Amino acid sequence: MYPIYAKCVELGRTHFVCAGVPGPRLPMWPQEVRLIDKVMYDFPELVFHHAARLRAVGRLAVKLMLKWPNLYYSTSAFAPKHYPRSIIRFANSRGADKIIYGGYSPWACRSSAIMTDMNDVPFKDEVWPKFLRDNARRVLKLGR
Repeated sequence: MYPIYAKCVELGRTHFVCAGVPGPRLPMWPQEVRLIDKVMYDFPELVFHHAARLRAVGRLAVKLMLKWPNLYYSTSAFAPKHYPRSIIRFANSRGADKIIYGGYSPWACRSSAIMTDMNDVPFKDEVWPKFLRDNARRVLKLGR
């Protein structure tokens, strides 16, 4: 993947990955969250956006986001009722600028269920606009 990372840096593009345990019965080693640390070390200017799929991995994701300024987290691997508590705590404290909403796959969860469950996510009021819109606009350079 290093040539792809290098091209993303060259073009100023964000690289998106899924990390953690994949849903299908595939080996998980290519998605190990700890491997992100090496990528960020080798490409500190790379804007890297990932989704982690385990509650325990959420804690590691928080540690890595604190370490690497260009590392972001997306909730695209979960329905809102399953957001890791570590990610919610991080968003409500030092990580409000690092967490980006990602919808769940339409075949796995209906939009109406996502929006209903979203009401129970305990983000602080000031986190919501960043989570739902502002962080993605900034990280993806989408403008206003």
